[in-house]
Amino acid sequence: MLANSNTRLTLLFVVSYLACGISSHFGLIAQPIQYFMMKGQNMNAAQASASLAVLMLPWVLKPLYGLISDFVPLFGYRRKSYLLITNLISAVAFIGITFTSSMPVILAAVVFSSLGMAASTAITAGMAIEAGRAAQKRGDYFSVQVLYYYIALSLASVTGGQLCQAFTPTMALHTAAIISAVPVIIVAIFLPVLLQEEKTSLDLQGISATWKALNLAFRSRRIWFVALFIWFWNFSPSFGVPLYFYESNNLGFSQSTIGRLSACTVLGQMTAVPLYWTLFRKRSARFQLLISVSLGTLSTLAYVLLSSPASAAGLEFFRGVSNIIALLSIYNLVAVVCPKGVEVSVMACMLAVWNLATDASTFIGGQLFTHVFNERFSPLVLVAAAATAFCALFVPLLSTNPEEVR
Repeated sequence: MLANSNTRLTLLFVVSYLACGISSHFGLIAQPIQYFMMKGQNMNAAQASASLAVLMLPWVLKPLYGLISDFVPLFGYRRKSYLLITNLISAVAFIGITFTSSMPVILAAVVFSSLGMAASTAITAGMAIEAGRAAQKRGDYFSVQVLYYYIALSLASVTGGQLCQAFTPTMALHTAAIISAVPVIIVAIFLPVLLQEEKTSLDLQGISATWKALNLAFRSRRIWFVALFIWFWNFSPSFGVPLYFYESNNLGFSQSTIGRLSACTVLGQMTAVPLYWTLFRKRSARFQLLISVSLGTLSTLAYVLLSSPASAAGLEFFRGVSNIIALLSIYNLVAVVCPKGVEVSVMACMLAVWNLATDASTFIGGQLFTHVFNERFSPLVLVAAAATAFCALFVPLLSTNPEEVR
């Protein structure tokens, strides 16, 4: 019975993260919306990055979703009801995009779709810690999530580039939106079968215990060190909007080429999953993080060599490998330092820091690229590499001994 339950939960993670890879605003719609801004709305990199920064707001609010899910059952369920509603919100928002070409309305719709996807991923990431602890497989569910997310993201990246190459900016965006609605609808359909959850009610004593555990978690110096590490790791202003504009306008890459380059990143990420499990999983957390910082700094600095589609493909693959080794190392570190009973809330907070750093780097990168560096890409690469290298200062301060955590 337990094996059957674990199988259903694994299938839920597979379906959910396939949907996230396609339907989040990092997925299929990512390149079409930038293409729409650049060609359909004649925005520069600074304007586009400022607009896209708004889309990260729902991802920054992940702690709120985690707290609500941990504290307040909805229709008797702490997970199932919220996952069903959030996926349906995303589906409705994507469908709404297909009826408009107004930039403010499109941004509002993508914000709502991001709200649904952010809440869904916050809950499922916390569930991975819960289920992993119960089954003595702390990292297995994370690997499932990461692997299938990047499989979907690879397909989404190539498809998004092809849509931009084949259609007008508006048509490419509308087509991407309608395709993005399909996976989240599928998740909503299969969720009641795949997630077996016992009904519960609002328990004041349970809330008090959960609150104490949460208070303990955020009084932990280890949690704050992990958060700072995550922040500087994800502060990479050379990527995202500046890279897209630089490749499109300065290097003259076609939209389909840029889509395939994103797929090269994903290919590196998929390659890194078995590499991590083979070489790094059983090493200490500090060793994993130092390797992550070294690879991340080198892969970022290497972008000063960006000059052609061939060089870009190699750089994207290398960046993908380093990103996933760091991601899995950080996920497992959070699983170690997170107190029992508040997994969803703590994981949501860490993911919020992750997304906030990405959001800040997107906005700042666009402004620096346009207004400070006059559309020169190399100075941004140096800023991003310095932020990644700075993470090494936090590694000696991280204690991951479970006895110390307790």
